[in-house]
Amino acid sequence: MKYYSHGFTLIELVITMAVLGIVLAFGIPAFNGVIENNRVTTQANSLLGAVNYARSEAVKRGEIVSLQSEVGGFGNGWCVILGPLDGCQNARDNDLLVREFGATRAITVNAGGTNGVSFDNRGYRLAPAGNVVIGMQSDNCQANADGRRELTVSTAGRASLTREECE
Repeated sequence: MKYYSHGFTLIELVITMAVLGIVLAFGIPAFNGVIENNRVTTQANSLLGAVNYARSEAVKRGEIVSLQSEVGGFGNGWCVILGPLDGCQNARDNDLLVREFGATRAITVNAGGTNGVSFDNRGYRLAPAGNVVIGMQSDNCQANADGRRELTVSTAGRASLTREECE
């Protein structure tokens, strides 16, 4: 009489679990970096979309439209408002708010003192003077790692994103 084995032995199961544990021990920390990078990219693209939205609304409406940071900076969120830079809360109070965007999570935002950008009825940037550069990076970004995103708004109103090294 012959007996056929249908399944795994205990030794095969233990070895498989050990190999799986080793692979996960090395794989999960690397995956966290991918998640952080995607989070920064998503927030930077959201801010880029808000800049382009504010610019297109200024042209469509034929009046000044601004992208304004919340109190405390862009890390606390931003909004698109009608008129010059005047604060998101003031825009809410005076029914000038067009769209709001929530706060970033586990991301450092450095706007270099800039609290917003205004566009005229032709889509050109009115304020502030000089270059507008807003940088975003993960709170855990290692120095010299390629995980920082910089949003630049030119005088002509064109917004672009670049990938930079973390600070």
